[in-house]
Amino acid sequence: MKTIFSALATAFLFSLGVPVAAAPPKIAMEEFMVPAADSGIRLYVRNKHPEDLKTVSAERILLFVHGATYPSETANDLPLNGLSWMDYIAQQGYDVYLVDVRGYGRSTRPAEMDVPAEQNEPIVRTSTAVKDVGAAVDFILNRRGVQKLNLMGWSWGTSTMGWYTAQHNDKVVKLILYAPQWLRNTPSLVPSGG
Repeated sequence: MKTIFSALATAFLFSLGVPVAAAPPKIAMEEFMVPAADSGIRLYVRNKHPEDLKTVSAERILLFVHGATYPSETANDLPLNGLSWMDYIAQQGYDVYLVDVRGYGRSTRPAEMDVPAEQNEPIVRTSTAVKDVGAAVDFILNRRGVQKLNLMGWSWGTSTMGWYTAQHNDKVVKLILYAPQWLRNTPSLVPSGG
């Protein structure tokens, strides 16, 4: 598994035109609860970066967002054989963040989640996730004193990050979409039934 993460992370770094570091630095981790655009909602944001990081350019800042059925940590900061994707990218000198949109991971759990699902409309639609990503982006830009950063979405996160970028292209250096969703209008290539 370590080889898979290394290959994915190296491909990501290559897409940004960044050489891979020879000796990895020590990594620092910080955690934040960031206010969302909506009152009473707080978003979990995790940051990993080289321990000696003082300043960082926009081109070296990355925000991950997760898919529809799991928090960011399980996709982006799950150590396999001692190394996560987030760790690996931070070891290359990046200031790496992840955010859990509301209702996921350590972010605020909306009250509607405490009653049976059939009593509510869907709680966190893509438009809501886009607002949450915006709050995380603004927090990071303010924290680092930059105007832009890189975004990476995984699965449903590709829809979220793509929509956010379409609305706020002035805040995005590069957009990376990993395992995007798509709608299929042709027959399946896999036989159904048994």
